[in-house]
Amino acid sequence: MASQRPCRTLRAAVLFVCCGAAACGPRASEPAQTPAAEAAKPAEPAPPPAAPAEPVASEAAPAGRSPSDILSVPDKAWVFSFEGSAAYEKAKGECDEKFKDDPRGKAKCVTKARDEFTADAMEFTRDDAGNDVWVIYRTKSNKLVQVYSVKIEYGEQGTDTVNIKKVGGEKGKPILFSGVNEFKVKLGGEYSLELQDDKHGLLAYDARLGFISAQ
Repeated sequence: MASQRPCRTLRAAVLFVCCGAAACGPRASEPAQTPAAEAAKPAEPAPPPAAPAEPVASEAAPAGRSPSDILSVPDKAWVFSFEGSAAYEKAKGECDEKFKDDPRGKAKCVTKARDEFTADAMEFTRDDAGNDVWVIYRTKSNKLVQVYSVKIEYGEQGTDTVNIKKVGGEKGKPILFSGVNEFKVKLGGEYSLELQDDKHGLLAYDARLGFISAQ
């Protein structure tokens, strides 16, 4: 009997070692993952893209003012710009030729040519009855004198032009557009305009607020 104990002890040790090795190894139901197996695994599906944000409705841009609105701003006068008009270039050329060696005479010549033009200022306004009116003024002794007026209607308008039609009620002598029932105004923005008159050629005017009421 004593000779069998070492054998039983040895068997128990061997069985313990085998069971321990089996416990530490991978279970049959959970095979070990190798690098190759990891690489072969299908990739996780990417999350669906986020829904695009709803567009924000922008406010409509305010409509630009029409040329007739710009012309007829209350208390807005249009003052003649001699240097920007065809009359200046004509007078300068003639005076340069006539007074080549006389700067003072040349200056007086140009000033005289300017004084011959009498449509010094104008406005597009309304009378007491609510009619649109075109009024022309002349400067006398540093004062503005009304020399012409006529009732008007605003016709076809572009981005910077407007047709103006005379509709009667003339007072005074028409300095500009004599014998013409309709003419066009071209704006250079809020503060300048141009007229093309048959007699005087290109005429330039600049806007001044309060110019007439201050006289």
